Amino acid sequence: MKNLLLMAALATAPLMVASAQAAEPSTKITFVKDSYCGSFTGNIKNGKVFRLWLMPDQNLVIRNVGDDQVSVAYVSGPNGRLDGDRYENENSFFTQRKGNHYMKVYGNSSHSSVEFCAY
Repeated sequence: MKNLLLMAALATAPLMVASAQAAEPSTKITFVKDSYCGSFTGNIKNGKVFRLWLMPDQNLVIRNVGDDQVSVAYVSGPNGRLDGDRYENENSFFTQRKGNHYMKVYGNSSHSSVEFCAY
């Protein structure tokens, strides 16, 4: 009986984590017509989750276009978290599947500017 309860708990733990992440409110990023980029300017000091609908095999670039420091905590797609590369003021991730992608971004001041581009 204990083994059955343990197996059930282990099987549902990933579902609880995924639903908690999806339940966090997100800000939709939209692109202007004929543009590859959208942006956000505001307070992300405590972290902010953004969402963007992307196709497979796109290069998502998250760029700091402000004067403060910005860090990307994670990028998550339909298959889970994506590995990325960090350069001077930008992070780059390649998508695997189409769907909503969630990005959690932090700034070190109350006024940050971040650009999201998909190529």
